Amino acid sequence: MLAATAWLAPAAASAKGGPKPLEPAQALKPSEGYFDEAFALEPGGARLYLVRTDGATFAKLEVVELANGKTTSSFDLPKGETAVERLEPLPDGKGVVLFARAGTAEPPALVATLLDGAGKAVAKVGPALAFGRPSAPPQDLLLAFDRKPGPHEGDATFTITPYRLETLAPAGKPRTYKAVGGELKTPPFRILDFVDGYARAVGERPRSYVKKDDVREPARMATLDTLTGKVTQEAEIADVLAWAQAGTLRARHPGRAVFAELNQDDSGVDVVDAMGTRRPVELAAPFRVYDAKSLADQEGPEAGAFYFGIAVDPLNPDAIKRQKAELPMLDLYGAKARQESPAWRGRIFMPRNVTWRAGWGKVVVLKRFKSFTRGGDELDVFQLR
Repeated sequence: MLAATAWLAPAAASAKGGPKPLEPAQALKPSEGYFDEAFALEPGGARLYLVRTDGATFAKLEVVELANGKTTSSFDLPKGETAVERLEPLPDGKGVVLFARAGTAEPPALVATLLDGAGKAVAKVGPALAFGRPSAPPQDLLLAFDRKPGPHEGDATFTITPYRLETLAPAGKPRTYKAVGGELKTPPFRILDFVDGYARAVGERPRSYVKKDDVREPARMATLDTLTGKVTQEAEIADVLAWAQAGTLRARHPGRAVFAELNQDDSGVDVVDAMGTRRPVELAAPFRVYDAKSLADQEGPEAGAFYFGIAVDPLNPDAIKRQKAELPMLDLYGAKARQESPAWRGRIFMPRNVTWRAGWGKVVVLKRFKSFTRGGDELDVFQLR
């Protein structure tokens, strides 16, 4: 059996033959308490917004200038809104929208609260089952999504309410869709999933009945613009099995328009869109050296951008053959536009589990506690290649 080896400093070595790891531009440590999992880069990447807490007596929202690593603002989180799920910073230090769990129901309801640049709560919307951001214009929208089950299986009423992200003011009237057995009457459409920040629904369009043949033509796959109620795409289902598999993948990525998945023979990584179209990714290292279970991805925050990360397995087959464990590394891949294939953007030494957020040429990595389910004691900021 291969013996464990002492971990080297990140600059000392990498996976054999692999690229050299990045050095952090900033390494942030909490002055008190720990860093929560909620952190995000401001548009443009000049500032980092984060939550620092001790889990009991205080919870603060802090803003860090990444040019010098200094905390420029620190505010107490609004009372009753300390269970923060995610942050959406506004540009130029104008504030941040925080999304916090409301109550103890499962799945949890969320409320969105706008804090201005001075940390004052100026607007709140919700609760809602989920909030999403469309990837296509207009991108200044925040969509609240709700689902109320009906009396029978497959019956549900869906409501999508648009807000302006910078003010949380309504950006139009809510759109409500009542599905009976999963199907809408107007327009005729069978809802399967919601994608693209809940701005679109993926489903099927029923076809007409052919009287002379006594058959109904096969349904077509389609997408519905949830803000207008119009069907925007429609095509034949050429591969029924692939279409069914796409539904399984969408269920693993709710509200998402694109995501990373292992390819169909588990020998590489594909980028998959909501309709099931796959595009293989050229990896910086042979797939066999990676830990397939570590694959994680992220849409945005830039318009159309997509990132994914996958970790090198220290005890991969090549390492076992050499009888020497490799250093644990995380490879980051990214694309600036949805039609591009993600390219390798950097390798990061990760001696323990991490949570990461990428954007605007940077990636922020939280080194997570080994013995706790949430939070960590260091945030490292890297410039991506």
